Amino acid sequence: MRNSDVATLNTTEMFCRAADKLSFTAAARALGTTPSAISKAVRRLENRLGVDLFHRTTRAIRLTEAGRAYYETCRQALAQIEQREQELRQGQADPSGLLRVSLPFSYAIKCVVPLIPKYLELHDGKIRLFVNLSNAVADFAADDFDLSIRIGHIAESRLIARPLHEARYRVVGSPAYLNEHGTPRHPDDLRAHRCVDLVLPDTGRPIAWEFVAEGKSSEVPSSSQLEFDHPIAAMTATLNGAGLSRLLDFTVDDEIRAGRLVEVLADYCPPGQPVSAVYPSRPHQPPILRGFLDFLIRELGQD
Repeated sequence: MRNSDVATLNTTEMFCRAADKLSFTAAARALGTTPSAISKAVRRLENRLGVDLFHRTTRAIRLTEAGRAYYETCRQALAQIEQREQELRQGQADPSGLLRVSLPFSYAIKCVVPLIPKYLELHDGKIRLFVNLSNAVADFAADDFDLSIRIGHIAESRLIARPLHEARYRVVGSPAYLNEHGTPRHPDDLRAHRCVDLVLPDTGRPIAWEFVAEGKSSEVPSSSQLEFDHPIAAMTATLNGAGLSRLLDFTVDDEIRAGRLVEVLADYCPPGQPVSAVYPSRPHQPPILRGFLDFLIRELGQD
């Protein structure tokens, strides 16, 4: 708001208070200022409008016909402003409105989407949620997202990242595939296996098969005839005997526990990567964003 707009609003409030009290002195006491300040503000307003708003005597003031009409308009406008301010203050404690979030495919399906009904129920219909599923890095400015989930380290200074937990890559295969082709004991054994690659949408290249042996990190070239840009598709192909795939734990943990997939080369897997809730840095975060972030940390976070 420009300084002139603020001055106009203050002058209007002074005029309305003087009209309420029919006294510059009483208006000054109510607003914590001086009668002279009220009188000067009203005079400036009259000069700007080109009309007299008050009849003045040495003992009292009363509204002119133009003053009464202007007072009704100003009184209604100030009442609307006050009502809106109360709604905004209430919104700090009771979030409502639309929240737009962008989530990686498998993380959304496996971790977040099952929690959404609980989140919406907590807010009793006051919040609407739009969920975009994409492995591409969210563009907050262009796509108007409020929050995204990212995997890996965040280097952008204009963003705030709140860590939720860590995720680790697991190399998995179906029991039927391993029975037919054998179980690799060392990363170098992958050269004799069919591998299912996962392609990063931002680069168009498969994610490297990275391992750690004797404290040293290295990449093993995979013999892949099959690539996917969707981790659930890669997992489904692996379940059906397409070969071995390297996917993050939240994608495959349910299948491992159920015995539909078997993890191999666990001793060579590299350290985990942070999974973070990411949002733009700004002075005042909307209460709906803070509430959803607290919910994610409570439901998904781990010490």
